[in-house]
Amino acid sequence: MTEREQIRLERLQAKMAAEDLAALVCRLPENVIYLTDYWPHHGFSVAVLPREGKPMLFVPEVEEEYAQNGWAEVTTFGWGLLKDGGLYENYRRLLTQARQKLGMEGKKVGVEKSFEVVGPTYRSAEPVVPAAPWNNLLADLFSDAELVDAFGLLQGARAIKTDYELRKLKIANEIAEMGIRYALSLLKPGMTEAQVGALVEYKIRADGPGYKGGRLMRASAEVAAGPVGSTKGTLLIPSTIYKIKQGDFVMIELATVVDGYWSDLTYMAVAGEPSQRQKEIYNHLLEAQQSAARQMRPGASFSDPDKAAREVLEVAGLGEYFVHITGHGVGLRYHEFIPFLMPGATGTLEKGMVSTVEPGVYIPNFGGLRIEDNVAVGADGPIFLSTPRKPW
Repeated sequence: MTEREQIRLERLQAKMAAEDLAALVCRLPENVIYLTDYWPHHGFSVAVLPREGKPMLFVPEVEEEYAQNGWAEVTTFGWGLLKDGGLYENYRRLLTQARQKLGMEGKKVGVEKSFEVVGPTYRSAEPVVPAAPWNNLLADLFSDAELVDAFGLLQGARAIKTDYELRKLKIANEIAEMGIRYALSLLKPGMTEAQVGALVEYKIRADGPGYKGGRLMRASAEVAAGPVGSTKGTLLIPSTIYKIKQGDFVMIELATVVDGYWSDLTYMAVAGEPSQRQKEIYNHLLEAQQSAARQMRPGASFSDPDKAAREVLEVAGLGEYFVHITGHGVGLRYHEFIPFLMPGATGTLEKGMVSTVEPGVYIPNFGGLRIEDNVAVGADGPIFLSTPRKPW
């Protein structure tokens, strides 16, 4: 193993040993990435990680060029053409070989039973989700083994990012900001929300590939503007044909994925010059966000960043308008479950965890604002993977 995969896989294999798992068998793209550093294109790839040694990766022939950039032992199979035979016939053949090679008879094998929110493949227009045919195949092939749910093991392992993963996440954030800066440079009254979002996505898709080695990327920008539209930004809402007016708040919520590693950002702007009141509210929110980010340190509670943000907003008279949590994990999915930065959360932040830090205020008939960065827990405090904002 090279440095880039050794820490990640050894940590995961140590957890497997502690739970007496002989192997993991994964098909969900986010877990295939975690085991192999390869982001599936179509969703038919399978990764098998033994308790000791290198992972195995079974991929369609058309994806081999990309799969070889990962760290697994790659075996290809035909898929999609008349010559290729049935997909599940190929699965049966390859998994039988893996079972025999690893001696899984009578052993515990971890599989993906409880994932309901999942990250997409590169070809996100047609998600492929393993269901009954896949589960029935595993039950048949491993009838002499014990299939156990690896959801908790994988989520826990993925929550602690390595230095390699942090570098990849930083690249995703830099590419995301490339798109946001481009759209904001062209923002003007009369544009629709949808047009602004399209500019963000265009720049990422057009100029992102090749940046610091990034190859495959997608972006989804949702724009909410005006005194009414921006207040709906408490949750993810579609961009509309609303025409932005002079003085409107413009909120850009952006999900970006680069080679399977995600960025989740929200930027605020005003069409034209912000008013004094808009500046005041924005700067109070920025103070709250930075106060929350300072709590991203080892040993802090998951609730500490949220508490810090709320205290600032309460003093500013804005506490009642902060109606959602302060952050969530991000990494191999747009929204990960560890950590959740929210009131009452009792978990403890650890070095290597990554979360959004995104307090917001949503004031009726005035507008909604949210400032969202991606922040890692460093040994000595927060590490911003995106660019910290400046006061207006």
